[in-house]
Amino acid sequence: MVKDLFSNATLLIAAFTVMGQIFKNKPLHPNSNNRLKIYWGICYGLLGMVLMLFSYQINATTIADLRHLAIVIAAAFGGYVPALIASGIIALGRILLFNFNDTAMLAAINALLTGIVCGWFSILKYHPTLKAFYMNLIGLFFISIVFAIYIEDKTVLTKVLIIHYLISLAGGFFAYHLSVYIAKIKETEQKLQKANELLNRLSYIDGLTGIGNRRHFDETLTKEWSSLTLIKSPLTLLMFDIDYFKKYNDTYGHLAGDHCLQSIAEAIKNLETNNSNFTFCRYGGEEFAIILSSSKLNKGIHLAKLIQQELKELHIEHRSSEVSAIVTISIGIATVMPSQENTPKDLIQLADTALYTSKINGRNTISA
Repeated sequence: MVKDLFSNATLLIAAFTVMGQIFKNKPLHPNSNNRLKIYWGICYGLLGMVLMLFSYQINATTIADLRHLAIVIAAAFGGYVPALIASGIIALGRILLFNFNDTAMLAAINALLTGIVCGWFSILKYHPTLKAFYMNLIGLFFISIVFAIYIEDKTVLTKVLIIHYLISLAGGFFAYHLSVYIAKIKETEQKLQKANELLNRLSYIDGLTGIGNRRHFDETLTKEWSSLTLIKSPLTLLMFDIDYFKKYNDTYGHLAGDHCLQSIAEAIKNLETNNSNFTFCRYGGEEFAIILSSSKLNKGIHLAKLIQQELKELHIEHRSSEVSAIVTISIGIATVMPSQENTPKDLIQLADTALYTSKINGRNTISA
């Protein structure tokens, strides 16, 4: 019997380890949604059925195994929903896998009672480890009643109960803490994954303005170039910078200059809403860029006029400007049909040349 129950405990622990690794992205806890709790309840119920297949035959009608621990762990980590589901599957399995008799019916009722009581016990305010220990004792108590009814030999009954309690308590303790350890690993991995995702996102964001940075611009332009080359669709680039921004900083200070950049970025970002072809980035210093995928030159000109209007409405004072009493921008626009014969650098050069044209034409203008 010791060998059989020990094998049962080993199988239980191995199963928890495997389940924890396979379903590491779907951990079970009291706040899990009901769909996940049902999912885990089925898994624990099936585990209980497997444990019964490796049970110890005490007499013609009575078997011993650690199926109740599957219910206990389900209740300890997920509450009453997975506990009830697991106990229901185990109860059904006890009847289907073995002969239908009084012992099977009582054992099935035993499993259901274990699920109900452990599920109720799971909501009580105890330390989790102590709670799992008490639930293990609850399961053992119900098992003891069945054994007491169907094992007539008192010596055998005493031996069975002692061995069953020792292995169940030791195995349950180890299985519970192993599950806790696996859950913590899963939680740590998820936190690390979220942190890495956040760092990755931040590496593409300009720290001052909150829009895409130069790295994001370069990678997006290269990606769009490749995809548009295949479908033969145009690519438009707007490049613009703030007129006399150095004088603005000299007059109002660098903190005011930072605020100016942030205000302009925020205003233009509002134009990006519901436009999936719009990629807005800070190209460097006071220079910005907008990539318009699958867009012709007329769309770029239209957007440039909207940007100038948005900036006019901001009405940011700039008394050192040589073209206006408020902050203005010069814009250069270029459109190409991406192909294998040209490169993204060619588009940048064209847009930059157009921007230079706007500057030599008096600034606060749009050139294409």
